[in-house]
Amino acid sequence: MQINKALVVYNKPLYEIHILEEKDPYFLKLFRKKHPTTRSWKQIYEQHHATLEGVQRTLHLMGIRTEVQYRKNVKKIGAYDLVVTVGGDGTFLETSHLLERQTLLGVNAVPGDSTGALCRARLENFLTMLVDLISGDLKPKKIPRLKIRINGKTLKEPVLNEVLFSNQSPAGTSRYLIQQGKTQEEHKSSGIWIASGTGSTAAIRSAGGKAVAPEKAVIQYAVREIFPEKGKKFKIIKGILPKGSRLTILSKMRQGALFIDGNHIVYPVGFGQKVEITADATPLRAVL
Repeated sequence: MQINKALVVYNKPLYEIHILEEKDPYFLKLFRKKHPTTRSWKQIYEQHHATLEGVQRTLHLMGIRTEVQYRKNVKKIGAYDLVVTVGGDGTFLETSHLLERQTLLGVNAVPGDSTGALCRARLENFLTMLVDLISGDLKPKKIPRLKIRINGKTLKEPVLNEVLFSNQSPAGTSRYLIQQGKTQEEHKSSGIWIASGTGSTAAIRSAGGKAVAPEKAVIQYAVREIFPEKGKKFKIIKGILPKGSRLTILSKMRQGALFIDGNHIVYPVGFGQKVEITADATPLRAVL
């Protein structure tokens, strides 16, 4: 793989946002009192920035032209050979929505604090991975993503990990019709997890799902805490659908919502609106 130009997309730790930049009085008070919730903030910040600086030094050492942007400022990604995220899975997922043909590599900035399941690199092995990418010993994979439509309109974000369909309020009942093939059922539940192969080891697995290879184009769904109804047996509770299949949901809520790859991207889904999920979005080129 030829890497002439790279983009580094980074996250900001809480210490940097609330203490250094905003100087928020509430968080400053907690931090100065060494409150247990803020005790590790500065250490995380220092390790995060050491990783960010180390990644930039390594790219420059390799003669790769590099640009650096904070994740919330990135609206569009142009013609880069490699996009590197420095943070955790949230930064990786948010950046992935903007990519079509570029290669994505995640660097877990603070492994002791972040799970970083999607971030293959650490600072200590970043140079080795770059060399292996350039030599061809390490090859990016084509990772399938989910396509979501609401009332026939395709959402701009191809879903890498998972979607949660539910009431906008976590305390509210999710009411909907769910259809798979010719079978349709009416449910009352806490919502539905819908995951790709990549997302199969995340939240949906905790809800009873199964791990699937990231390279496999599937739709896995799991209904959360379905309300039992006397004399009613449900068939569409949990399953794995191959590429070419479609999962359809008709909202019976005025305040339904779709949460895309976490809680930052939310689409309202009103009463009577139709959500369709397929596994045929443009694949992501990534090092996983």
